[in-house]
Order: sequence, then structure tokens, then C-alpha cells
Amino acid sequence: MRRRKNRWWIKSIHDVPEERKIRLKAQDGPVGTSWYARDFVRAMEAVAEKKRLARGLDCARNHEASRLVFRPGWITIGISCSGYTIRDVDFSVTEFVKPEWDKLINTIAADASLTGALVSGDFSEHFVDELRRVGIDLIPSSGQGFYCYCNCGDHHDPCIHQIAARYFIAEALDDDPWNLLYIRGKSRDDVLNAVRQVKSVQTETVSNSGGTPVSGFFPSGISLPEKAAPTGFFTCEGEGPLVPIQRESVRVIPIKLLGRSPYYFGRENMADAVTELYSSIFSYADSILPDEKEEEE
Repeated sequence: MRRRKNRWWIKSIHDVPEERKIRLKAQDGPVGTSWYARDFVRAMEAVAEKKRLARGLDCARNHEASRLVFRPGWITIGISCSGYTIRDVDFSVTEFVKPEWDKLINTIAADASLTGALVSGDFSEHFVDELRRVGIDLIPSSGQGFYCYCNCGDHHDPCIHQIAARYFIAEALDDDPWNLLYIRGKSRDDVLNAVRQVKSVQTETVSNSGGTPVSGFFPSGISLPEKAAPTGFFTCEGEGPLVPIQRESVRVIPIKLLGRSPYYFGRENMADAVTELYSSIFSYADSILPDEKEEEE
């Protein structure tokens, strides 16, 4: 063993300090608790031989890994399936180029539900699907700019070290989903700051428009007095309250002013589900409110 202060030249798992050894949490059942971690594993399981999958999973569950590192364009991890020698397994990841980042940032900034998911780190199936819809695939998969290298000499692809590595990486993604964006080229702060910048421009545009809501919320020409852009409601942006008012012969649906909700009932956005109830709400309100003409008499 060649010793270095940073221990990157350690070749035996027995020489790795206990606190730096990585053990698989899922000793039973599927690996990965989040949707994106399981999807990352499924992409590998779909192409690997069943016998080799079993050997790779056995390696991950019964032996340790070490020095798992995420960085832009690259993932590296040390795997010890023999219980002694550490094999370095490297994954190269295609980083997003500027047009792809612009598309990703603008898509998230334009939808409050996606913005809320980003801020909370909840990269749900809906979040990933919406990005895929505009051509951005967040989950790395073989053959799509995601390649693996191992120096074990096994000609099978993937080898058992690569399979075991995927399981360890999946659990690391459970712990920190922001690594999905980091390996594509931007850190958590980079992405959040970019989204905030785009949303601030959108907010300024709405504010300078004289308070006219987005087309489709109100009949043309109807405007609201407001202190902040309503589309920032679900992401807690802007200052001051927004108080929707009723205009004569105009039915205001307040939740439609607030943008997309970050909450879903199945695949239906909460704002859409609540909007469907407003016709019944208006009817009930009309039935219990006194008639204005009767009051005048």
C-alpha cells in the first residue's frame, strides 16, 4: 500500500478507516427509497444479466465501498467485492450545455409546482417527467451520455463491481438528490440562484403590466390592485398581501391567480382540482346570500 495523507492510494478495504467505509442500507428488498434512486437502479437492471445482478447485489450487501465522490461530469467509487482489493469504478456523465440549462431553469421558474419541488429537493416523478417533456433527462442512463469504467478485467458489461457501484450510488442519491444536478454541471446554489433570477424578471414584468393577470385568469381588461405578483404565492416570493376582489358580473377564482401549486392529487395539480369546485361554491354562495334587490326594497 502506498500511503498518502488523503488516503486515495489505499488499495485494500481493510486499510480504510471504519468511518469512511460505506455500507448498503437496503439489506432486504429493493435498493433506493426515492423514485429517482429506484429509476436509476431500474435502468441498470433492465440491461444486466440476472445472474450478474444477483452477484453485484450480493457484493454490495456483504462488502463495503469507499471514497464515493460526485463532481461535474463524473462519479467515482471504490468497490471491494472480494473483501480485500478495492476496484475503482468511474462513471462519466454528459454535462448539460448552456441551452439545456436555460431550458431547465426557465421550465422550473415558469411553474410554481416545479419551483416548490426544487426548493424542497423533492425531485418527484412529476418533476422529472416535466423536464423530460421539454427534452431534459435528469436521470443518467446507459447509452445516453452515461458510461462506466472498471479496471477489473471482466469483459462483461456491466461487471459485478459496476452493478454494486450503482446500488451504492442510488442510496447516495436518496441522501442528496441535488447530486443529480451537480453531476450535470451546476451546484444547488447555482441552480437556485438562476431560478430566482428568472423569476425576479417574471415578477418585474407582471408588476410593470399594471396588475393585469395572466390571460385566462380573467376576461380581458379586468385588473387587480396588487402589491406583489400573485404567481409567487406558493413559493413565498414577493412582498405584501394579495387580496382578490369581486367585480360586478365577474367571477374571480382566487386560486387561479396563484400559479401552479406544488401539491398533487395523483397526477392532477391541486390548483386544478380546487378550481373544479368553484362552480359549486358559487352556486352555494348565491343560494345563501340575500338578493341585493330584495335588500333595496
